[in-house]
Amino acid sequence: MDARSVNNYESYAEFYDNWQDSWPESVMTPCVNVLSDIAAGRPALELAVGTGRIALPLSQRGIEVSGVDLSEAMLARLRRKPGAEKLSIVQGDMVDVPFEGTFGLIYCIASFEYLLTQEDQLRFFANVEKRLAIGGSVIIQTIIPNEAFFSNDFRLNRMSDLPSGEHEMASVMLMGVKGDPVTQVLDQRIMVLGEKSQVFRHKIRFVWPNELDLLARSAGLSLHARWNNWQRDAFVSTSRLVISEYRRA
Repeated sequence: MDARSVNNYESYAEFYDNWQDSWPESVMTPCVNVLSDIAAGRPALELAVGTGRIALPLSQRGIEVSGVDLSEAMLARLRRKPGAEKLSIVQGDMVDVPFEGTFGLIYCIASFEYLLTQEDQLRFFANVEKRLAIGGSVIIQTIIPNEAFFSNDFRLNRMSDLPSGEHEMASVMLMGVKGDPVTQVLDQRIMVLGEKSQVFRHKIRFVWPNELDLLARSAGLSLHARWNNWQRDAFVSTSRLVISEYRRA
């Protein structure tokens, strides 16, 4: 299953920032705080940098940030933003980690699940380990899906307003989700209703925390810490957000 053909990232680059604006400041600021703290002044690499919602504020903390993304449309939006000139950006597949040198922090926030096969997820960790500096950390944010998603029908998961663009009226975005517990794939439909209504297909392969640990261990990385949120609260059995920090074993 090829993420390139299933998830057409180019097609929804135009409203990606509005979609991710659902991250409130109470989440974004602690996220950047934690990443900056772990980087500790060392170079950082973001895998699936998108339009720079994390890379740009992290760079403003004095961290040298590099990033890779599969979508040229996403990167084009990033390059138009203030501060983008300070970033080292590459268009490519994050699985390949297409950079030279090493990084004190490598992070992948809410994007690891776009790797739709376990083989790609294994290759991801193998290549990440090659670019991790001595004493460095890998941070990965994943999810544990709600059990209600595992049904034969799509369930409405999110509804949000998208503000008007330069030449368009405001729109409403609806997201429906259907999950398969065997393949661990969440099949999503993103519907943008407005002057130009559009429907996008969106698939991710979620991983359970213990599976993620095994994938990391295959590359010689072991779990150092795990949190429920960016305030670093303890991960518990009812947690839906999984933030994992790995270091060399």
